[in-house]
Amino acid sequence: MRLPLLAFVCCGTLAAAAEPAFQSLLDPQLSQWEKWLGPVHRAYDLPGYVRGAKPKDDPVLGLNNDPLKVFTTRQLDGETVLHITGQVFGALTTLKSYDNFHLKTEQRFGEKRWEPRTQMVRDNGILIYCVGEHGAQGKFWMRSQELQVQEGDIGDYWPLVGAIADIPIRTDDPVKKRTYDPQGKLTAVNARVWHGVDYHEKPTGEWNLIECFSLNGDAVFRLNGKTVNVILNSRFREKGSTVDIPLKSGKLQIQSEAAECEYRRLQIRPLTAWPADVAKDLPSR
Repeated sequence: MRLPLLAFVCCGTLAAAAEPAFQSLLDPQLSQWEKWLGPVHRAYDLPGYVRGAKPKDDPVLGLNNDPLKVFTTRQLDGETVLHITGQVFGALTTLKSYDNFHLKTEQRFGEKRWEPRTQMVRDNGILIYCVGEHGAQGKFWMRSQELQVQEGDIGDYWPLVGAIADIPIRTDDPVKKRTYDPQGKLTAVNARVWHGVDYHEKPTGEWNLIECFSLNGDAVFRLNGKTVNVILNSRFREKGSTVDIPLKSGKLQIQSEAAECEYRRLQIRPLTAWPADVAKDLPSR
């Protein structure tokens, strides 16, 4: 859905549009979302859930079937907060699609971790430009571009199901083989790109402000007001193909990925031009 621009008419003359207002994406009933959940990990029992012969054959819980209450809301200081247990991998998915937008939210991790990540950093993610079938990635997520939400790594880039983007990177770190660097070489990537080194994540349990600015298939990931990654020319390829297909609009997904996580003040508004402080972080092409 292309979000409408806001304008007003004064004395019969079309006046300049005010900055569009944010629209909340959260309410107690999650009325703007649907749920998708994959298989239940074999460490946990669910009455009536029939497993396959092997883990790879275990069935998904599927669409709007959430018997373990993975996705719920609660009220905190008069605000609706999305609570994600993380027990089953899956996603909360918007009913609508979005193209040019400014998305912002506040996020924090809880204490609980689940198999298979009980000894790993807490993990989650915000997926943009989500298209195609539910569960295309590992039975859990749609084809999309991911703004990683993980302890110590908020703002990393992950492509799902053949997604590709051009990102300015440096490659001098033997562990983090691709790191966002505004002065780096603009490179086509189809794998993880770590956030920039000038980093601003708050300690686990505190609220982080996460923003995504998207315009014409380019996106800027921001953490607590600072740019931590930039993706350009979003696109995808079908498996075995050499043809690039634009990936510039789609639904939004919020992951469940074995960690307790909360989101509040989840809002979106239309974007028609880059804000000045964001535009300065875009590489020249």
